[in-house]
Amino acid sequence: MFRRRSCYILQDDRVQDMLTIQESLHIAADLKLGNHISKQQKKRRVEEIITSLGLSAARHTRAGNLSGGQKKRLAIGLELISDPPVMFLDEPTSGLDSSISKQIVYLLHLLARQGRTVVVTMHQPSAALLHMVDRLYAVVGGRCAYVGSVPQLLPYLEQMDLMCPPYHNPVDFLIEICVDNASKLVENSENGKNKRWITNVSHETDSKIIEKSNLNAAVYEEVCLTTLPAPKEDPTSKILLALKSTYSTSPWKQFITLTRRSLLSLWRNPSFTLMTTGIHCAMALFLGFLFYNVGEDAAYVRTNYNYLYFSLMFLMFTAFSAVTISFPEEIPLIRREHFNRWYTAGAYYMSTIVSTLPTQTVCTLSYAIITYWLTGQPTDIRRFAGFCCVLLLVSYVALVKGLLVGSLFNVKNGVVFGPFFIMPFTIFSGFFLRYCDAPFFVRWLFQASFLKHGLVGLVLSIYGMDRPNLVCSELYCHYTYPTQFLMDTFVLGEKFSMLIVALLSIGSIVSILAFLILKIRLKNKW
Repeated sequence: MFRRRSCYILQDDRVQDMLTIQESLHIAADLKLGNHISKQQKKRRVEEIITSLGLSAARHTRAGNLSGGQKKRLAIGLELISDPPVMFLDEPTSGLDSSISKQIVYLLHLLARQGRTVVVTMHQPSAALLHMVDRLYAVVGGRCAYVGSVPQLLPYLEQMDLMCPPYHNPVDFLIEICVDNASKLVENSENGKNKRWITNVSHETDSKIIEKSNLNAAVYEEVCLTTLPAPKEDPTSKILLALKSTYSTSPWKQFITLTRRSLLSLWRNPSFTLMTTGIHCAMALFLGFLFYNVGEDAAYVRTNYNYLYFSLMFLMFTAFSAVTISFPEEIPLIRREHFNRWYTAGAYYMSTIVSTLPTQTVCTLSYAIITYWLTGQPTDIRRFAGFCCVLLLVSYVALVKGLLVGSLFNVKNGVVFGPFFIMPFTIFSGFFLRYCDAPFFVRWLFQASFLKHGLVGLVLSIYGMDRPNLVCSELYCHYTYPTQFLMDTFVLGEKFSMLIVALLSIGSIVSILAFLILKIRLKNKW
């Protein structure tokens, strides 16, 4: 219940760089506000936050191009969407200059004046920032050295004969003496239990605070957000709201919103998609001319077999590597949003898969069409469909394996350990080591290798399905009869439908495992 009514804003402002301020706030409203809030109310809420945070001039600016102060205000605004009564901020002034720091703290001061509890950690705040703090809590060695109002800090120190020099920042002086007087400070504050120095919140006007802090009042507009309507209090909703796992929106709504956000980010940053597609097309042209017209000639069956296996390896590594590098970079952003109850881990995971599949599908089909035509494979729609289907499934399995590695490791460790998760499957693909030559205790790994099923599927698509005899361009061709090649590669007797089922099963198992690891990682914050 408390986690739903509070928010935590981290020190590093992780936001969607490709989205504008207005788009980010609208998506946050769709995720954090329930169905009892109408679209008009959500739009009005977004406009109020943009105006109150002074972001009107930059509303159409992408988050990646914002200044440090604007990005910090956007991070605050994203959590203000649901109007939380308690806000936690971890060093909101870190990395900002003194002017921007004053603006951020004054903004938090106004939010607190509207009835919220704002808890902020700051290291060595300036005297100007202290004027906007209602209650100071100083920590030394993990224990409380002082709790009370800022004006009472000097009298508190004077009673212990700790005299602050004139024109000296009281907080700087407190930090200087904490090392030698830690036990005395903790004893006098009774480790935070002494309420003597706590006074009522000052009713000093904001104009005086602005004057003391040297702030320009023209920059600010009063933070005044309308109260959001409460959901209907029927017995069913009361029970659901009492559950810790409930969210403001349904998993389906979360999935749709997150997928829309991911696709919009991809559309705004087409360079990666164009580069990936260009690499697939360039490699397809190179490979197509290298293995030009080898598909119809019985003299080049083995060469064509090498082409089929290389196609599997290429598509596997491109799909695997792209996700292994890109997915871990999103983990910090996912952790913040998931911790603040924006969406479930399952909704995000499914949206990630769905938003990644279109690019992978386009790249795989581009490669398949170009190479299939240039290498002279049989012009049969069934064989071409089977060829493309197998390549797509193999690339999809490699993609979810990349998500598995990305859920386990960061980018650096993923690059190191990634081949460990993918290379064993190449050994048991049937290309380097035949099933009959392998030790009996590792033969089960052939069934677990998605590359083995992919290679068999490609061979069946090209040389199976009762293909007629091949044309032989030499005096003797050992594989004039396609059945002979199927026997030599131990593919004869395999069923294409069972291979498809095996690839789907392996992909489903790996996908579920990756989701479970991601969920554990988000829960344990490692």
